[in-house]
Amino acid sequence: MTELSQGRVDQIVFEAEPEALSEGGKRPISDDHVAHIVQLVRWGQTALAADHLLFPEINPTLVSTVSGVIRQLNILFHLACPKENDREERLREKVKARQQAYEVLIEMVLNFYGLESRWLDEEKKGKSLQYILNALAEWENLERQEGPISVASAVVRNWLARMKRVQKGQSMVGKTALRIEGSFDFEKNGVVDFLKKAEREIKENIYYRMVKEGKCRFGNDYALGLRWLRHLGFEQVSTNPVLAAKAYQDEPGLLRTFRKEVQKHPRYAQWSRDPASHGEEITLFATLLALWDNLHVFRPIFYNLRETSGGGVVSFQLNPNIAHLVEESVRDVFEAFRLASENLLLYDQFLLAGYRIEGEKGRPNMVIKVAATSPAARTITRRINALGFGSNITVDYTVSQEATLLLDEMEGMACALKKGIRPTQLYMTNMGGRLESHLREVKLEEFFGQLRDAVGEEKALERIDQLSRVNGTEERVAKAAGYEEKVLAATRFAHGQKTIDEAICEALKDVVSKKTLQDWESAIGHSGTLVARRVWGIFFSEKNRERWMTYLIKQKGLAADEAKLILERLHYLPASKRKPFDTFWTLASRNLVHTEFPDHQENVRRMAEGTQFNLKAYEESITQTFSSEILERLYQIEDFRKAYEINPELAGIFKEVGIAEEFGLEGLKDTEWSEFGPVRKTLSEFKNAYDTFQAEMVQEMKKIVTTA
Repeated sequence: MTELSQGRVDQIVFEAEPEALSEGGKRPISDDHVAHIVQLVRWGQTALAADHLLFPEINPTLVSTVSGVIRQLNILFHLACPKENDREERLREKVKARQQAYEVLIEMVLNFYGLESRWLDEEKKGKSLQYILNALAEWENLERQEGPISVASAVVRNWLARMKRVQKGQSMVGKTALRIEGSFDFEKNGVVDFLKKAEREIKENIYYRMVKEGKCRFGNDYALGLRWLRHLGFEQVSTNPVLAAKAYQDEPGLLRTFRKEVQKHPRYAQWSRDPASHGEEITLFATLLALWDNLHVFRPIFYNLRETSGGGVVSFQLNPNIAHLVEESVRDVFEAFRLASENLLLYDQFLLAGYRIEGEKGRPNMVIKVAATSPAARTITRRINALGFGSNITVDYTVSQEATLLLDEMEGMACALKKGIRPTQLYMTNMGGRLESHLREVKLEEFFGQLRDAVGEEKALERIDQLSRVNGTEERVAKAAGYEEKVLAATRFAHGQKTIDEAICEALKDVVSKKTLQDWESAIGHSGTLVARRVWGIFFSEKNRERWMTYLIKQKGLAADEAKLILERLHYLPASKRKPFDTFWTLASRNLVHTEFPDHQENVRRMAEGTQFNLKAYEESITQTFSSEILERLYQIEDFRKAYEINPELAGIFKEVGIAEEFGLEGLKDTEWSEFGPVRKTLSEFKNAYDTFQAEMVQEMKKIVTTA
């Protein structure tokens, strides 16, 4: 017999995993939504079961479907009362049955509170919500009558624990969980109270408000926490090698999934004989495994938006070590889409069972992140878009990079349309925060050079040592060889020097005033936004949209509706933000989707709670301008001019389109991308992260082979 305790129940709930849809000959029930949902629940596929109700076709029968699910789950719930004399296997079955019942209704409630259900009838959704809340309250009262053991509280604890894993609790999602937990008494409060607290957190969140009011659209720059963010209206997720590795660190279940799924892979025999020589294939597979849940979370959004504005998309970055190689990169694109198609064809059978969804099913809601590090990026972009795969251009910071590759995205989409392939959502990432960090580092290198000239190297080194003790870079500085290397070790953003702060002002007081340094910090903090506003204005402002429509019709031989579709499918994607203003300064109701770090989201949320905050002041802020003094100061930095201006090739194209503004001609050519400072820094970071992740996955593969 097994001891019946709350701790044991919690453990069973925390360890529970859903049955794989690919195992046991599972088949969807396509003629009965209630039976289909209950079947998914019994397999532990509770999130999928809840998401099955997120399609407008369910509206006429939404209430009766929810009622039917409650009726059937009532039977399962009452039969699953854990008892002191239950054997281990029987205890697990009973706890899991109640866990699954609670989970699916909780997920339904959160979906109905969230913006992913905006396609459902509000009156019928409200009635369904009340039925669900009544059922949950009744179940929990039954548990209280049975004794002190509560599966409901175990489910809530598990739900909060998953949220707190995101960025190790520093994310907006994690902080939300902490706020709910801090005001929740597990002895007194019930699951309905928990859901009411969750409702307030959803509907009072600034992101929920911005999306609902059409101020802007948002995505996540992290591979975890997406279901909660979907409730707030988030519709996209970006990943890269750094984030894929962090997903495995934050979510222990991913590594268990890798261990299980890799042994089913067709190439497992070859990989197991010599894992090191197949490191890139193994890493691609491991990265995609981390993305399956991302694809699934946004699948309902993808289907509900695919004929209008697009969305619900996962951005997947390929191996950065081959970013400059066209054929190798395109080969990996085909492999990634093949694997994603196989996964989603199966998933869609269950998500869409019984629905008459028009058009193609199984198409991956995924685009490929192409690193703008060399002219090869242009070829890759055109080719994959001509095939209908879709791209998200990344590792770019400059007007010339972004404008050039937006033109390449357009060309690829035009080619796809001529073959009848409808383009997917496309993105152009602006890594404005990384540009800001680079410009700050350049300026600090200049000032510390002046410091050495003014006070001598010995005294200047003393200042650097003092700075390193403040920002925690003593060890890096001590190991650095030579004055210039020590400056870099002490002042890099990646090493912890986030802004020009008091410690920097103190170190440089002999050569530059605090006021001047503060002015530089302010100007540099606007640089990424200036690039974003210029690019968005060139392509998506009201005055230029029609010009691009005419250009596409004339130069690419498209019909008007095809040219319009291309412009609708292109979205600018501000990323790598350093401060809340980086979001609020670049809001737009069309052709823009922000991608946000989880901790940045929390900073944005907190800023919006300030008494002086006024969202209306930021409406269509992408079209606003800054003072001329900011631009004049930034123009003293050569790398800013390279980032902000265009090149002669683009000037010729813009003139042909009818855009006659003076943008300057110092912008980078594609042959110069690889040597631009932010490109080199970011690509080095991504390569190091990828190589480390690959080594970890190869080592894990060796362990699997040893123990198999």
